[in-house]
Amino acid sequence: MPNKWSSKSAASHFFHEIFYVLIKIGGRHAAYALLFFVVIFYAVLPSTRRKSYPYLKRRFPEAGFWAKQYHVFMLAWTFGKVLLDRSILGITGKIDILSSREDQALCKELYSKGKGLIVVSAHAGCWQSAMSSFDFIEGDKYAIYRRTEEDVDKQAYEHGKIKQAVNFINPSGYAGGAVEILCALEKNGVICTMGDREFGPQKTSVRLPFLGADIRVPASVYRIAAFYGTPVIIIFFPFKGAGKFDSVIADHFFIKDKGSGMENYKDSARRFIKAFENFCKEYPYQYFNFYDIWNID
Repeated sequence: MPNKWSSKSAASHFFHEIFYVLIKIGGRHAAYALLFFVVIFYAVLPSTRRKSYPYLKRRFPEAGFWAKQYHVFMLAWTFGKVLLDRSILGITGKIDILSSREDQALCKELYSKGKGLIVVSAHAGCWQSAMSSFDFIEGDKYAIYRRTEEDVDKQAYEHGKIKQAVNFINPSGYAGGAVEILCALEKNGVICTMGDREFGPQKTSVRLPFLGADIRVPASVYRIAAFYGTPVIIIFFPFKGAGKFDSVIADHFFIKDKGSGMENYKDSARRFIKAFENFCKEYPYQYFNFYDIWNID
């Protein structure tokens, strides 16, 4: 991919620690108050606007100059609150999950087939905090996740208050982590993965339109689901206010095995894209992707 993705944190380790201490001393309201002024500073930086525009100009194509600045601020403000709530979860162990009993029952029903469960989400809403919301399913949980040394922001469990909810599978490994995924499904595990951008080799992805232009999205996970007979759930976790997030099942399906070619599973990837476009329409400031996924040529 021409523009290399990076998980580098926007702020240094020192500034992260300031927020962690503030959470312990003053709680959520004190941390949010400081965050507001930090976001104002970051929102006017050219680098922040440059990273935010690829998505925002497609989500708000008619926006003028001042409207764009407002959209940049709102995106950064929402992202900051989501990250703070993840830290608060790790430090206090408290978060309000609004998932319905019907959604939980559906997850349990699909999981009971004995073929594991593949949960496809996106870098949107409270996706990182949401890993703790699957504790109603007894099986081991695995997240397809690539983290670099430049990412100094702590995961919730790294604060010590809650247990590590998932095991991590590196998508940069052999075949995009396919071997590890199959081993996890063999043990009836729950696989959580992101469907909105490719991480592994390009041959494991397909090209599809998203918000008016083509991007590359993972397809190998649908191939694995078809091969093993694992049900797929497309689910998003919108931020619903201070310390609250919802879990919304947008789609669920089984996939017919059509062989090894990734193009054979475009329809499954397209179902994700359709669901995610609807999410972005309803929650325009909750897609936290700060590089140009549309720059694929």
